[in-house]
Amino acid sequence: MHREALLARRIGQLREAGRPLTSDPELAADPLMQILLPILAESVPEIAPERQARIWQHVVRHIQQTDRPPRRGFMHRRIAWRRALAMVVVLLAAGLGWWLSLERQTEPVLVASAEKTLQDYVAPDGSHITLRPHSRLYQVEASERVLRYRLEGEAFFDVIYHPARHFQVEAGLLQVTVVGTRFNVRTWEDVEVFLETGRLKLEGPKGQQHLLTAGQHIRLTADGRLTAPAAASAEVYLDWLKGRLTFTQQPAAQVVKELAYHFGVQITVPEPYASQTLSGTLWLADLEQALQDLGRVLGGHFVEVAPAQYRFEANGEH
Repeated sequence: MHREALLARRIGQLREAGRPLTSDPELAADPLMQILLPILAESVPEIAPERQARIWQHVVRHIQQTDRPPRRGFMHRRIAWRRALAMVVVLLAAGLGWWLSLERQTEPVLVASAEKTLQDYVAPDGSHITLRPHSRLYQVEASERVLRYRLEGEAFFDVIYHPARHFQVEAGLLQVTVVGTRFNVRTWEDVEVFLETGRLKLEGPKGQQHLLTAGQHIRLTADGRLTAPAAASAEVYLDWLKGRLTFTQQPAAQVVKELAYHFGVQITVPEPYASQTLSGTLWLADLEQALQDLGRVLGGHFVEVAPAQYRFEANGEH
């Protein structure tokens, strides 16, 4: 490890122990510390132990980037030393603020979650995000240039246009970049995006890119393939916002998957009933009522075989 990183680590250890820097004779005798001590404000905040390792990794990486092998002899070494000195000065005088902010940017922060009901979240730029039950939204980055989130589950985004800032959503291996638009993203099976209004730029694995226009949807399959944009019904993708599930010529198995996700349960439908195609609407206010209505259409009923686990049985079966 470079000398400056060792020095910074020792400073952190002393701070953690609540000891003044001058209490360490070796540290106080260090030529670099003799330069730094007169300008320190003794105001570095305490850092939680579980975060120290990540912060020091950033410190070491920064020093390694600035202290490359010399190409111009003494002059280059002096420049590299000054850069390392400047790094330590900033680290100490700014109270670790720079490194803490860098570390926060690399750790997504949970900003909203939905359990059994819809959850609304207002982003710092005024954009509105509605989370479907059993979904989570993480803020990955927030700066003047970009506002980036990571979604797990499903959510509807109503994004406000800001010409100087990109609004981005990470959905599995798919990245969505938006400019003033309304769209839906789901990640609980294949990653799917439906665009209600505006335009979306989508980037998938292996350099795959597509531009989505209003009324289109796209899917990132489990094998990493980004399908071509295709027209889709807004009802199919957005009716959960109205408390209902709309489906047109969908296999019963697919309808059951969406019900199971929405209510956070397991639902089993055997063949040949799972392949039966259905069209209609199910209301999502109550699981028991939704299962009763679906069972009637399939010619049977659902039985709770364990907590939060349901199985379809055709009429006449025991």
